[in-house]
Amino acid sequence: MHNQEIILNAGKTNLGKIIRKGNTIRRPINGNSNFVQKLLCYLETVNFDASPRFLGIDEQGREIISYLEGDVPSNLIYYSDEELILAAKLIRRFHDITAGCELAGTQEIVCHHDLSPCNFVFIKNAPIAIIDFEMAAPGKRIFDLAYAAWLWLDIGNIDITANEQKRRLLLFAQAYGISDIYLLIQVMLQRQTILMQEAIKRDKQCMRKWVQSSLDWTYINLDKN
Repeated sequence: MHNQEIILNAGKTNLGKIIRKGNTIRRPINGNSNFVQKLLCYLETVNFDASPRFLGIDEQGREIISYLEGDVPSNLIYYSDEELILAAKLIRRFHDITAGCELAGTQEIVCHHDLSPCNFVFIKNAPIAIIDFEMAAPGKRIFDLAYAAWLWLDIGNIDITANEQKRRLLLFAQAYGISDIYLLIQVMLQRQTILMQEAIKRDKQCMRKWVQSSLDWTYINLDKN
């Protein structure tokens, strides 16, 4: 069983290519792999306990990443206040520990750039680690946080009222440590627009429909109120 390779249903660009082997994950090298490897090594050096470790390259030329035990969501769901607070605080920890590091360069921090709940490991309904740093790059806190808020709150879900989402957004922002909700909403709209452009470019109709719905909802219910 230790040497058995199990295909995981994970990764946007590597679907079907992410493998679990024993207590490790094997994944293909890509154009950002060198940066990600350095980031994971840095996080290990500073004892950040909420990310996997880079363990080298295997005989097939794949990255070897430590496997983190727990549950990883496959879809967006409704998260409790307690879960949102824990997620925001974990994101803040990650951002703080990369602030000013060499990998951040001239930027504020290193952004994960895909802080969806689907890239977190949960134990007993609590998010305890961040995974899949494939898109990591230097950037701004607010840019990373706005995308996280969009997906953790499932902004655009018509089953959740605007008032409830405003309350949850304030809760999430305050748990992270910011109070400028208007700025967060403006950057969220920017992130939604960027993803819309990507969906159009890649001709992803389902993604385009979902993002447009989220963008419209955010603009009508949050930006205008």
